[in-house]
Amino acid sequence: MKDYLEIYVHIPFCQSKCRYCDFLSWPEKNQDTVAQYFKALCREIAAFDVPGEKPVGTVYFGGGTPSCVDPVWIKKTVSALEQRFGFDFKSEQIEKTLEVNPKTVDEAQLKAYRELGFNRLSVGIQSLNDRLLKKLGRLHSAEEALAVLDMAAAAGFDNISVDLMSGLPGQTPADLDKAVKRLAIYPHVRHISCYSLIVEPGTVFDKWQREGRLELPPEDLEREMYHHLCRKLKSRGFHQYEISNFARLGYESRHNSGYWDLTPYAGFGLGAASLFQKGPADQDGAFFRRENTRNLKIYLDEPAQSFEGHDLSKSEAEGDFMFLGLRTADGVSDEDFDQLFGESFQDCYQKEISTLIKEKLIQKDGSRIFLTRKGLDLANQVFMAFV
Repeated sequence: MKDYLEIYVHIPFCQSKCRYCDFLSWPEKNQDTVAQYFKALCREIAAFDVPGEKPVGTVYFGGGTPSCVDPVWIKKTVSALEQRFGFDFKSEQIEKTLEVNPKTVDEAQLKAYRELGFNRLSVGIQSLNDRLLKKLGRLHSAEEALAVLDMAAAAGFDNISVDLMSGLPGQTPADLDKAVKRLAIYPHVRHISCYSLIVEPGTVFDKWQREGRLELPPEDLEREMYHHLCRKLKSRGFHQYEISNFARLGYESRHNSGYWDLTPYAGFGLGAASLFQKGPADQDGAFFRRENTRNLKIYLDEPAQSFEGHDLSKSEAEGDFMFLGLRTADGVSDEDFDQLFGESFQDCYQKEISTLIKEKLIQKDGSRIFLTRKGLDLANQVFMAFV
């Protein structure tokens, strides 16, 4: 657990809805709605009040597509954060990430974001194969995506993350090889997030699958493609520090890492989630989790009050600490668990840990446990043992 507060800001607007996407986002053409949303967002930030507030350590603007709105709204939101939390957004001690889509950003925007204080960029590339990009419903081409990496570096971004997807319809290991090889050339690309395609209910891909129009690779090939991607990234200097995340040494995402060890975070915007610590972790109710409404009208009317939440029992918090920590390459340390909760995870989960070790899903090294290669493939099965 880090000794700071993380901030997430959700921008639900995008230029178009991708065929695989089930995020809380939509194309919004009405600029009055956009204006109302950001005014409500700033009101929510101004009214933020929780016990035990800590200094801000990271800020992440996600979506949706933050880069599809006028940068003036991003600037107003940054000002609201500075005023409420009393920090300088230009401080290089704080990691500040902005998600961008290659089709909705240009050189002038990137310069404006950097001057505003963002020091980390997350670029939604997904693939460097134009055929696959079209299948996904992405609006950009591979060359347009690479051009954004050049523009971002020219604008002063020295820490760039990109997203890649595997297990796509018609994708081959050669497609992944080409993507990794091309991205590794860019010295400012320090981080790569890799996601296996999951067909989510309600998406276009879900409809196509039910109609028999979506030809996905067999499960064994999909898993081999994932491991192939891991090997290729490692050979190019990107170490795997979490199931889906790879980085050059020293460029691991501080913001994402906080989610995996129960670092408190405040989420602002439609559907945003928060986790706060109210007291000693070895007691019931020490952690409080809440989620903002997903109803836009309700949010616009009462942005600071439109949420539901509940106190976590001690066992819930311990379970979250275990399965979130096991997402990482370092796994979970019994010393860290004991320091936080005042007991050993061996006492809390002796049966579960023994079974998972016997099934070769996790392994033990001293007082630390972590996923095996087999466990990586069956991670959800591992996680369910702790919730």
